[in-house]
Amino acid sequence: MGDRMNSTITFGREINHGPLFRSILISAILGIASSFINYKAGITIFLVILFVLLFIYYPSYLPLLYGYWVLEKHGITYYDMNSYRSKLKLIFVAKQSSLQFISYSEIHDFHVKTENETYTATDITSFKNKRQSHFVWLRKPLNLEIQLKRNKIDLDMSWDQVHDNKNISARIMHVADVLETKI
Repeated sequence: MGDRMNSTITFGREINHGPLFRSILISAILGIASSFINYKAGITIFLVILFVLLFIYYPSYLPLLYGYWVLEKHGITYYDMNSYRSKLKLIFVAKQSSLQFISYSEIHDFHVKTENETYTATDITSFKNKRQSHFVWLRKPLNLEIQLKRNKIDLDMSWDQVHDNKNISARIMHVADVLETKI
């Protein structure tokens, strides 16, 4: 059987400077608005909101907002978001952050996981697609869980479920088919 994968399959969206710029902009707007009441309160509100956005909100939701990964000919390329430090690096130096690579030979198994279900390659056709909220904090998990020798990696697919809901089931089945033939 020939190589069935002629192109890449992409999920999520690439990281950019959006989290950093939006954090500064939102903090500045609220800080300036508050400074009309009290100058010191305006500065305090600016700093508190900036801290919360950059060090709490975005690191918590970064995989759901920018869970970019690509199924390629020889493996999977993805952003490492397994630690708090790696998430901060993506937020502050987005375009300079490098993608990680997993060769298909390193993958032992995979599953598609939702909030309540786990699907293997054999039962992926029974995947029940549900609408996702545009609000990140209300979004339910939809991950491709890759089992490696010593650890596992979760690759988010919920962003695509929100922005390409009609095709997500077919795309997930296509990923499962490719992984089944490659590992």
